Amino acid sequence: MLTVKELKPNVWELTMNGVLEKGDIETMERELTPALKGDGPLGLIVRAEGWTDMTGDAMVEDAKFEFGMLAQWSKIAKMALVSDLQAFAAILKWIDPILPMIDMRVFGSSDVAAAEAFVSDLPAKKTASSGGGINLLSDGKDGVIAYEIDGRITVEDVDKVLVPLNAQMKGDEKINLLVRFKDYDGFDPAILTKGPLMVTKMNAISHLGRYAVVGAPKWMATMAGIVYAAMPFEMRMFDVSEDDAAWTWVRAA
Repeated sequence: MLTVKELKPNVWELTMNGVLEKGDIETMERELTPALKGDGPLGLIVRAEGWTDMTGDAMVEDAKFEFGMLAQWSKIAKMALVSDLQAFAAILKWIDPILPMIDMRVFGSSDVAAAEAFVSDLPAKKTASSGGGINLLSDGKDGVIAYEIDGRITVEDVDKVLVPLNAQMKGDEKINLLVRFKDYDGFDPAILTKGPLMVTKMNAISHLGRYAVVGAPKWMATMAGIVYAAMPFEMRMFDVSEDDAAWTWVRAA
């Protein structure tokens, strides 16, 4: 059984008891989707003191929900898991680097009040950015394709990425890429279903020589560090104050 309750504006509590079934996950999806599609930030407390198991159908439904809302999870600023099982602390330690944008902690069953206080202490709501999403800084004619991220990335912004990238991937020469973050405000989830972008990104991986990232949010830099280990190109993260050094490095390839 699973129950969902809004403790206060933007703070939600999930309580799991016994064996979770598909209908329980559908309840969670129905209750949480409007909140996840809102502005955020959100606080989430998951009480698992009485949870014992989960059916196969429930696991499939949960996976569909989580992947379907992938672009929205960053709106959760804080998540508390209440359980006395040490395994949950170990799992959370493994998940934390994957979702570094969420401040996650485990609390014992006697610390429910502390867990509620933790998820309720949310950061201030970010004001909407007036930036243009993606701005092209260099189209590759000087050896570097460069973009500036300023605001929320929309489907319309995707062409600003695709056109110069595709133009430079017709031969065997390497592409050097620089991305500068001015004010990142998320992206339109519809981008995840835009096929041409996914194809271009996969092709770009094999064409990249050097990839410089300037001023990325801390959580994004953490994720990039994890992914980079498996990538066949050089990648370096630069602080926003190191813009000149980033350009020098990426042009030296």
